[in-house]
Amino acid sequence: MKKLIFTKSSALFSEINKAVFILLFLSIFPTLLRAAEPISLSLGVSAIDFGDVYMDSDVDNVVVDFTVKAENGYDYTVKISNDDSSGALQFSRTASGGYTTGSITYIAAATGNNQAHEFYTDLDTANMSSDLSATITVLVAYNDIAE
Repeated sequence: MKKLIFTKSSALFSEINKAVFILLFLSIFPTLLRAAEPISLSLGVSAIDFGDVYMDSDVDNVVVDFTVKAENGYDYTVKISNDDSSGALQFSRTASGGYTTGSITYIAAATGNNQAHEFYTDLDTANMSSDLSATITVLVAYNDIAE
């Protein structure tokens, strides 16, 4: 019976050793626990209304401004996408051209301050056959967190 008690106390001692090792490991390498400042994103508009649009009509593009604040020294990816399956809603990073359906993705270097970004939306009215209701998503995420 004493052997059984000894075995249980040995198991408990082993668990205490693991806990002490984990605490010691975390105190030696505190930089492993460091997290970057959360990214903040602020959009300049909440909705885009192109008004009454007719098939093959000419529509002015709409600029969407937004700011990103991320920790200095980190790169982040910006992805702008939409759920329009018709191909009518298009994006570009410039007003003058380069419009594409689907999504735009690019990388930016954070400065620790609010950084202005913009993209342009346009409608390819030749691809419109009915009313269009779409959601545009702007996703911003760090590429990696340095150790």
